[in-house]
Amino acid sequence: MIGTTKASYAGSYSIVGCRESGGSLVQRLLGRHRGAGPGRVVHVIRDGRDAAVAAWSKGAPVPEFAEYAASFADHWSNFIEHVREAAQGHGGRYLELRYEALVGDPVGEIIRLLDFLRIVTMPHTVRECMERVNFAACTVGDWRHRFDAEAAFRFDASAGYLLQELGYAEPTSKGLRRAA
Repeated sequence: MIGTTKASYAGSYSIVGCRESGGSLVQRLLGRHRGAGPGRVVHVIRDGRDAAVAAWSKGAPVPEFAEYAASFADHWSNFIEHVREAAQGHGGRYLELRYEALVGDPVGEIIRLLDFLRIVTMPHTVRECMERVNFAACTVGDWRHRFDAEAAFRFDASAGYLLQELGYAEPTSKGLRRAA
């Protein structure tokens, strides 16, 4: 739970990880939360290639990165599809927030998030949110340094369609860092 200190926007919000299937997670969250009314879901979506690199760097049990990238792509795309499917028909109670947009325009995206959560957007509220996140530590595009041709092919074979659907139009194989 997140608790805030200012009474003007005090409240609690559930923060849930990805340990359960996307569909069941969203169905559970969009139900009534302790009788307080309909839940809201904020789905932060990160480029699956960057997410794969970040997860791999934490010590993946698979010895080859290309194999890991393919497996990760399957899980990443399935999770997103299940979340989106479960959120259909819930309109204004589901928000997709792209990680890259949050890093690129943190003030604008925080305002959008607060509006969605029906939290009064005051300058001090946005400032406090900005102070709680170390945006300098957030990385975008690291996959270009880690993916080789095989990892790119295998990731695209599993999730290339979803990368394009989400607006990550650059196919993985085109974005690879070229040797000079």
